[in-house]
Amino acid sequence: MGLKNVLKRFSRNELTRRKAQNKRFERMLRRHDLHIYKSHINWTFSPEMKALHDQWGKPPGVPADRCFFLYSTGRLIRERHVAGDTAECGVRFGKSTFFLLKGLDDPARPHHIFDSFEGLSEGGTLDKAATGLKSWQKGDISVSEATTRANLERFFSNCRFYKGWIPDRFPEVADRTFAIAHIDVDLYEPTMASLEFFYPRMSRGGVIVCDDYGFATCPGATRAFDEFFASRSEAILPIPSGQCIVWKD
Repeated sequence: MGLKNVLKRFSRNELTRRKAQNKRFERMLRRHDLHIYKSHINWTFSPEMKALHDQWGKPPGVPADRCFFLYSTGRLIRERHVAGDTAECGVRFGKSTFFLLKGLDDPARPHHIFDSFEGLSEGGTLDKAATGLKSWQKGDISVSEATTRANLERFFSNCRFYKGWIPDRFPEVADRTFAIAHIDVDLYEPTMASLEFFYPRMSRGGVIVCDDYGFATCPGATRAFDEFFASRSEAILPIPSGQCIVWKD
């Protein structure tokens, strides 16, 4: 490591410091075939995004890159005036909801939350993770409904909660149309059930986002999307964060 780069790590210029630190960690991680985001990507030091993360606070949840994507998706739907409610299948602590609704910035638009609040259901043969990776177990990533409600209290005018296993409570919103459906249920069967229900109810120009499409730990979610859209006109756009998005024609 050159002395010049070491000195840059102590520069008074924030961007110079970030870039120098980034180079340092890149060298370390490259030895293990790992990667980090470049230091000069705007969202990584955006005051707007930092303020949103500060507002969210300490509860864990989806990482910063996925938060930025959800926030941007919500903002895009708002700016394009796509009509319809929004929905999420699987919310855990509610961090994805927070960033999505911040982007939408519409307290009058209903947001429907579907979650067992008992963790994941039992996975099937299509959900077995790749060799060397731990497969999901029943009850994994469980969070109580009370915890999530408290985290999303500021969005009381938007959020409707539907506690139960997917798709048991979907019929309660069968008469609604949707601008966004965010699916984060990790497993094949609930992912497919979510697609089968929400796809025909999406507004034109609406989006379906899958949180875990690109994860080796969630092969069932990937397969469900690939199978469902294989016979449809819409294309799946994978995102480097592991998410994917589909625009409804």
